[in-house]
Amino acid sequence: MGLITAPKAKSGDCEYDEWVDSITLRTPPLSASGPNAVLTGRTTMIANASSSASSQRRRVRESTDRRGVHALLVASLTFAAAACGSDDLMAPRADDLNAAHRSVVVTPSYSTFDTRSELNGAGVVDYLNGFDDFNVDDLFFPQESPWTASGVTYTSANNVVLGRVIELGIQSAAISTDFGAPISGTFADSVPATLFGANLMLIGDKVPVTLLVRTNLGGYSFNLDVPLAADGQRFFGIALSKPGEYLTGFQFSISGSGSALLLDDVAVGHKGATSANTDPVASAGGPYVGEEGSAVALALSSTDADGDALTFTWDLGDGTKGTGSVPPANHVYADNGAYDIVLTVDDGRGGAATARTTATISNVAPSLGSFSIPSTPLALTPAGVTVPISSSFTDPGTLDTHTAALDCGSGVTAQSEVVGETASSACSFSTPGIYAIRLTVRDKDGGSDTKAASAPIVVFDPAGGRLTAGGWVTSPAGAVAFAPTGAGKLTFSLTARYEPGSTIPTGKAELNLNVGKLEFRSTALDWLVATETSAQIQGRGTVNGAGDYAFAFIALDGQSTDGAVRIRIWHRVSGTVVYDSRPGAPFDESGVTTLGGGSIQLHAR
Repeated sequence: MGLITAPKAKSGDCEYDEWVDSITLRTPPLSASGPNAVLTGRTTMIANASSSASSQRRRVRESTDRRGVHALLVASLTFAAAACGSDDLMAPRADDLNAAHRSVVVTPSYSTFDTRSELNGAGVVDYLNGFDDFNVDDLFFPQESPWTASGVTYTSANNVVLGRVIELGIQSAAISTDFGAPISGTFADSVPATLFGANLMLIGDKVPVTLLVRTNLGGYSFNLDVPLAADGQRFFGIALSKPGEYLTGFQFSISGSGSALLLDDVAVGHKGATSANTDPVASAGGPYVGEEGSAVALALSSTDADGDALTFTWDLGDGTKGTGSVPPANHVYADNGAYDIVLTVDDGRGGAATARTTATISNVAPSLGSFSIPSTPLALTPAGVTVPISSSFTDPGTLDTHTAALDCGSGVTAQSEVVGETASSACSFSTPGIYAIRLTVRDKDGGSDTKAASAPIVVFDPAGGRLTAGGWVTSPAGAVAFAPTGAGKLTFSLTARYEPGSTIPTGKAELNLNVGKLEFRSTALDWLVATETSAQIQGRGTVNGAGDYAFAFIALDGQSTDGAVRIRIWHRVSGTVVYDSRPGAPFDESGVTTLGGGSIQLHAR
């Protein structure tokens, strides 16, 4: 089928090709000119004739007096239909064959010739007649009527083959008939023809051309815009697609007696064998498992034995749907759950397939960030002490909702407010103590995370509290970092109290271990928390007369039970523990050692 690069124009209600002085025609040529020729591609340039239109018409009329000149040029053999009017092409019928139809724009793609199904067939060329035996300049070759050549019997009143007439723009021999007369023909019965085409041109005046194509079921009528030979040529072709329908004849008619139509490269063919379509095979892969908020790799695919271009349609089960030539390679599910995945593939030729699988997505617990508390001890007031606590968290399950709870270390758990991804609450204290703070956030699916504060909250009563302790305890092996195998006797002496109006306790602490030569002397006390039965003190000092060390001392009052202590010493900068009276045990009242001798006296106020 040819592509003529020319602009479009309109005349009345018809749309046609506007011909220009120089026309480029791209056409698929034949690999052979005999039966079953197959089309490939070539380009032909039709240049201006050197004569003017008036000299052309004068020569034509002179030739008509002599021998009834006609001419035609064609260079294409895959077929596109052209016609005028607004309604669709009629189904074949014997009557009303002159109805007009909208023209067809010829394109470079000839897999389909027209959106109208009747002329949207495909086929191969059985006969091609380029009249090359008559390609002699300015010679006129009358033929019999009827005259059969290459599968077509021409039944025009006079059949004439015209050789090349370069002056008129006729580049190769073509068949025609008398000026003003129709060109008619029938098709051979040996191969039922379903494909017909030719290259068309006019000599003389440019006039409208009509074509009636007859089939065994009826016929089709077209109004064609055909150029003068000096301006180029027009390809016209059809390929019937209705089963059982074949071509029986044609007639080209022109308006007026001052013009003649020429046909060249007349092609006749039949519909090619069509292989049965094979349905594609869809594969949904899976079943898949994954976590909410993380990409799940998908293996959605399809194969098609025919190599057809495939269209995929997918439903991933969570409301995500789509269509395209490539299915998604992964998907992120916003919430945990079980999801049904459906993949449908269509080959565009009636073949389709569907595959199904599932995706099981598990919940991911939220993750709390660290949170801070006051690093210095808090003095108790008559109204108590309130400490705000806040921490951010993340959750890949973007559809999850959350609750939070705050453990203030005093046996009271308070519900926290959750706004976005931040949990906020507060701890209130009315008694002195050492409070370990823990915050928990939980999602709607039961996933949770708990974080403890990096250090306890220390609440002391500056209005009172006094500790007096002295005695000894057994020091186990491993208690001294620089003498891990040594066990011995640790003696201690400690006093601490708050002076009126002061928030820093006064006093001193001395610790001596008879194994490994460890001597600790306090230089300052940081805080003292005292109740009726226990006390805890923290301060700073030196080891063996040097360094910057911290110590902590827990004492249980020996007035009601056996007195007990817990002692730890560490380097204030590096945090390295150099002594622990119960190595490995938690630093609280559960990890104390009973006195081997001595006493502990506590006063809350």
